[in-house]
Amino acid sequence: MNTPPSIRVACVEDDPHFQAFLRKILVPERGFNLLDIFNNAEQAVASILDSRPDVVLLDMKLPGKTGIDCLSMLECHMPATAFVMLTGDDTPQQVFAALKAGACGYVLKTAPTEHLLEAVRAAAIGGGPLSPAISRVVISAFQTKSAKVQPRIPGITHRENELLGLFVKGLSAKEAAYEMGISYETVRDYLKTIYHKLKVRSRTEAVLKYVRNQQGPALAF
Repeated sequence: MNTPPSIRVACVEDDPHFQAFLRKILVPERGFNLLDIFNNAEQAVASILDSRPDVVLLDMKLPGKTGIDCLSMLECHMPATAFVMLTGDDTPQQVFAALKAGACGYVLKTAPTEHLLEAVRAAAIGGGPLSPAISRVVISAFQTKSAKVQPRIPGITHRENELLGLFVKGLSAKEAAYEMGISYETVRDYLKTIYHKLKVRSRTEAVLKYVRNQQGPALAF
């Protein structure tokens, strides 16, 4: 059996302790090839544009330019690369700013190690990893007490709509499969169809379109 290629990862992180943690967990034995860790955005941009990693992990608060600044400088030139914010900042303004700038996921540094690794794996194959706490931030920011119905996005079936609603609540694909009484493979098939219908590349983008639809055209962030 052929071994799948390692996921090529670059990180922009200035905390030496967290740098050491990333070097410890992003190892070939777990399927990762850690290309480099950069202390700041200015140092990272040219090298990342040259190496074209599969996934870039970005801290939000960096010396000099912020993680969002770094994302903005890179994302438009690297459509095949997934950018994941890996930070301790869970304020709604920062979450939405990162997603709007092009991040496919947002994971807290306090997440369990395996959750961090799964987030990188998910991002590498087009997923949109969100820490459960961040999913709650997203949905609570958009929910209104008066919302009694959940309008369906045109073209999205009832079951696809149900799946998106579970993702908004922070469930993983496996948890959503259990909740809906279907297999994990069926959830993946639903996701592929949803991506095609909504013209998105990640679960995060799909969830954001779903949430916008619940609140109508006035929503902006």
